[in-house]
Amino acid sequence: MSARVPSADTAYAMEAAVARLLVVGTWLAMGLVLVGVVLMLASGVDPLAHGAVPPFRPAAIPGELLALDPAGFLWAGVVLIVALPIGRVLVSGLGFLAARDVRMAGISLAVLVVVLVSVVASVVIEA
Repeated sequence: MSARVPSADTAYAMEAAVARLLVVGTWLAMGLVLVGVVLMLASGVDPLAHGAVPPFRPAAIPGELLALDPAGFLWAGVVLIVALPIGRVLVSGLGFLAARDVRMAGISLAVLVVVLVSVVASVVIEA
């Protein structure tokens, strides 16, 4: 199967989807961080003080969000910011698959694997 160049309409639709993902994701992430900072200030914690950064515990984030714990909002925002580029590569890869551009879909998959291995390695090293 040979590589095929996506049509202008397909390429535009893919780029529009990626742009929406990045814009909405960035606003959502910044909103989460803002809520976390406001909750910290409301509880009397200075977000800029030494030691004010809560530990990163991914499994605890959903419970912290439900409990309105500032740490949950802060870490959810940071995780989302880190996840956005991964989502961009994923959406692009799916767009390339839809356009039957096997070579670019394979490159997207390779980039995804490298990024995910890096994330897993950093979490394992941190633990």
